[in-house]
Formats: sequence, C-alpha cells, structure tokens
Amino acid sequence: MQTKIFGHRMPWLVALVAPIMLLLACGGPKSSSTSGPDGGPVPTNRITMSLIVESSEPGRAVVRANLNDGRSLATSYRLDGGDFLRACISGICRPMADNDSVYTPDYIARFDYQPGVDYVVSFNRQQDRNAPDSRVALPPAFTIVTPANRQQVTDGEIVLVSWSPTGAPARVTLRYDSECSLASGSTNFSTGSLSTDSNADGREAVSIDEIVNFVRSSSASTVTRCSIDVIVRHELPGRVDPAFRNGTATGLVSRKVRLDYLPR
Repeated sequence: MQTKIFGHRMPWLVALVAPIMLLLACGGPKSSSTSGPDGGPVPTNRITMSLIVESSEPGRAVVRANLNDGRSLATSYRLDGGDFLRACISGICRPMADNDSVYTPDYIARFDYQPGVDYVVSFNRQQDRNAPDSRVALPPAFTIVTPANRQQVTDGEIVLVSWSPTGAPARVTLRYDSECSLASGSTNFSTGSLSTDSNADGREAVSIDEIVNFVRSSSASTVTRCSIDVIVRHELPGRVDPAFRNGTATGLVSRKVRLDYLPR
C-alpha cells in the first residue's frame, strides 16, 4: 500500500485564511443573471457545473451542485433573476436550496438513498438556455467489515480494512481524518488519501505509522493519543448536461470506521 499524506491543518487557521484567499482570488460569487456580457445573464455555455450526490449515512442522500466559471481559482455564481436548480429522482422533485455561503454558494437537496437510479438535476432559466439533464447514480450500499469501530491501535500496526460488497465496478478509494492530542495540550488535525482498491478485492491494508508519524513530524510535542477515521469511498461517474461549458458529476457512497490510537 502506498500512502499519500496531504498535510497538517489547524482549523482556526484554515477558517481564517481560506475565506480571505477566496475573496482575494475571485471577490466572492457573481450573479448568474447580471454578470454576463453587457450586464445580462451569464450564458449557460460559459458555466461549469460541479455535481455530487453523496450518501454518507444509511438511507440518506444529499445532492449538491455548484455553478462556476471553470477557472483554476473558480468564481461561483449565485442564482438570481429567476434562475434555479431542481433535483429529481423517481418522480420526486425538490428545489435545491442555497447554502448561504458568502464565498462559494452550493445548492442542496436531500432525498432518500436509492442506488442504481439517476438523480437528475435541471438548471432552469428565465433567460438564456436551460440545462435540464445532468445526472448521476449512486453505487450500492456497503458495510465496513473490519476493523471493529473504536478498535485500539498502536505503533507498528497494519490494519486490514475490508468491506462488503466490494463496490466493483465503482472506483474505491480510502482516506483518513485524524485528530491527535499532544502533550503540550494542543490538538493536531490532519487529513489525507491512503490508497485505491485497484484490484477490487474489497480490502486494503492501512499503516498506522504512516498516519501518526506525519503528525509527529509536524509537531515538536509528543503525541499522546489520536482518533483516526478511515473513510472508504465508492464513486461512480455521471454526466453533465451538454448545455454547460463542462463539469463533473459524481455519485459517492462513503462509510467510515474510527480507530483509537495510543502510543506504545
């Protein structure tokens, strides 16, 4: 197994810096109906859609969409002037509500979890072209078999994470979130990717050292304990309506198991 660690993050610093960077980069969201040429609507064929349908708990699914300009530091569009998003599945339709973010508005609707059935999102406009057919299906539900939740782990251990069913043909990846207490009294948070189940056998080995040693390398203080969430993600690609400039659509089912780390 190869582990890729993304890095140490301090929540207060992220909360402080991220909005500032977004504000400096793009000045906050723009109007969908007045930010286009000559103060008119942004043409649909200049808009990029990011669509994710996720089930992170049994029986529930969240449809989340973001419309933006597609640049590397993307500027999001806030829908106004009669523009709106609607999500439907199996004949049940709901308007997608603005999450009220000052910087990157997402539009959200909640449904029951239904695997193998398309969740369809339509972009409806008073002016310019509608985009009625972005869609994605969720993979089947699965259960993490091993390890047991709250299993205690320590230095040098390799933990076998297994799940059933395996998820094939969905793409299966493992990530982690850790929260570690330090002898100094502070807390270290880190997050990262672990591996991809490339052979689709429904199991991957996770090295505890690779997670905890990164925490040690980013702090002068001793680690006294950690809570480590290992997250298994099954992903299927969907399609974005061709009326958009481009975009991505992903159906995601995720489950997690918590490990309690104590040093030797």
